Amino acid sequence: MPRNNKFIKSANAEVEITADQALELRKCMADPVYFIENYVIIVHPVKGAIPFKLYDFQKDMVNLYHNNDRVIVMSARQTGKSETAAAYLAWFAMFNFDKTILIVSNHNANSMEMISRIRGVYENLPDWLKPGVDADSFNKHELAFDNGCRIVSQATTENSGRGMAISLLYCLEGETSHVTVRNKETGIIETLTLVELYSRLYNIKE
Repeated sequence: MPRNNKFIKSANAEVEITADQALELRKCMADPVYFIENYVIIVHPVKGAIPFKLYDFQKDMVNLYHNNDRVIVMSARQTGKSETAAAYLAWFAMFNFDKTILIVSNHNANSMEMISRIRGVYENLPDWLKPGVDADSFNKHELAFDNGCRIVSQATTENSGRGMAISLLYCLEGETSHVTVRNKETGIIETLTLVELYSRLYNIKE
C-alpha cells in the first residue's frame, strides 16, 4: 500500500475530537452492530458505495461472533456473509488492544480478499474514528494498527499461525479447512473439515 495513501491515518497521530465524536467512539466500542450500521460503507454491484444496513440474519451473525468463542456459519453464497465478517473483524481489531487475528483459507487469494475487504472498511471511515497504521503494515497480507492489534492472512497449511498468539481465528471454505478435535468422553483425536464438525455438532445426516 503506498505511503501516500490519503485514507491511512498515521500511527500515533494526535487528533482532536468533539464531545459528540467521543460519545460515538464509546458507542462503536460497545456495540459492533452500531459501528457497522452507522459507519461501514460497502460496495454494491449496482448501487455502488452505500451504507451497510444489516439484515436481521447478519445482525445475528455479528452477535454470535461477538458473544461466542466458537462459531460455525453454514451459508449459501452471495448472502453478504463475507462483508459481514470483514466488518466485524475490522471492528475487533480497531476497538481492542494487542490482539492478533488470523484469516486462513485453502487458497491464499481468498484470505487476501478478506484483507482487502477489511482495508475497504477502514479506508471509508471518518479519520477521527480510525486507529493509526504504519504504511508498511497495510498491505495485501497484513494490517497492523497502533493499538497493538494486527490482522494476518495466510493459506491453510500445517504451519498456519505457528508462532502467533492468536486471539481470533477466521477460517474460510468449510469443506477444505480442517481442525483437529478431541472427544472429551472418549479421548479420540480426529482431523475434520469444518463441514464435518458442524454435522457432528448438530447431528446432521448426509
